[in-house]
Amino acid sequence: MPRTTPRKTRIVSFRLTERDFLRLAHKAASAHLRPGELARRLVLSKLERLVIKTCGQHNPAVVKQLHHIGHNLNQLVKNAHIFGRVSPHIEGLCRRIEAVLDGAIGKEPEE
Repeated sequence: MPRTTPRKTRIVSFRLTERDFLRLAHKAASAHLRPGELARRLVLSKLERLVIKTCGQHNPAVVKQLHHIGHNLNQLVKNAHIFGRVSPHIEGLCRRIEAVLDGAIGKEPEE
């Protein structure tokens, strides 16, 4: 007889604290399910509505922008050491760095 549902072949594992596991096990027992089956059903039911919040510190666009700013700053410092003078672009770059960092932490820019 042909199988009507696809076979589950992939494994996902994660760790829980003892307290979290006991909560999951209690809810699973109430539903007459094993903890793993309840976790699977909960995850699958939430996938369509899953919202992932990112903070600025881990936002790839902010990290990339900071990388480029850091590269520019490094070049300016290198030139300052070689030629003994500071570029007039330092002040603008410092304001740009401040603005990116303020945006990353959600701080309102200062006037």
